Amino acid sequence: MNKTIPLCLLALVFGLAAGHLVTQAVIKQSNTSASQSAAPAAAVSNFSDDTDRSESSATISAPQSPSPTPDFTDNSYLLEMGAKVLEDFKNKDYANLATLVHPEIGVTFTPYSTVDLEKDVHFSPDELAAAAEDTQKYVWGTQDGKGDKIRMTFSEYCADYVFNADYTCAPVISVDQVMASGNSLENVDTAYPDSRYVEYYFPGMDPAKSGFDWCALKLVFSEWDDTYRLVGVIHSEWTI
Repeated sequence: MNKTIPLCLLALVFGLAAGHLVTQAVIKQSNTSASQSAAPAAAVSNFSDDTDRSESSATISAPQSPSPTPDFTDNSYLLEMGAKVLEDFKNKDYANLATLVHPEIGVTFTPYSTVDLEKDVHFSPDELAAAAEDTQKYVWGTQDGKGDKIRMTFSEYCADYVFNADYTCAPVISVDQVMASGNSLENVDTAYPDSRYVEYYFPGMDPAKSGFDWCALKLVFSEWDDTYRLVGVIHSEWTI
């Protein structure tokens, strides 16, 4: 009886010690698993910060499409360019008009239908951009019916031989076609054989003049670098 009690006490001590060791092992294993499961969560958090969002967005952004090449078989693009030129003449915005002029050919001004590329006044884009402040008087041609030289500044010439009427409101607009002619030779097709033109035409301004006061403005364009650029400005009216 006396031997049995010490043995029971010894077994109890060993049991408690073993239980403690098992418990510590379980706690250590639990802590290891928790730390391992927390690592992916940190990685996700880092990927979701501002820098990584912007880099991710840049990766999936759609590429920008290049500007489409104009369809030169469609008159709408030619008419669009003509409208831009008219607006610049109307607003006397010659600096912007210069950007629409052919950079290599420049632009030639003709006061009466018949084009003479050797004698008609010609401007480069840079010269045209400064034309508003240009006080020099040029000889643009000979005045119909009088024979006097047309000696004017650029601004004066535009008032009488370019925007003598508001061609943005012209009742008739034609493409590559002359709508009316007087005694002056209409040679736009031979003077500019590789170009196209838009004509803005007023059949008459005063009904009492029975149409003899008709006037027209032709804007001539040549292709350059996948676009149209202005090369000629031709004024037309009834001539004797």
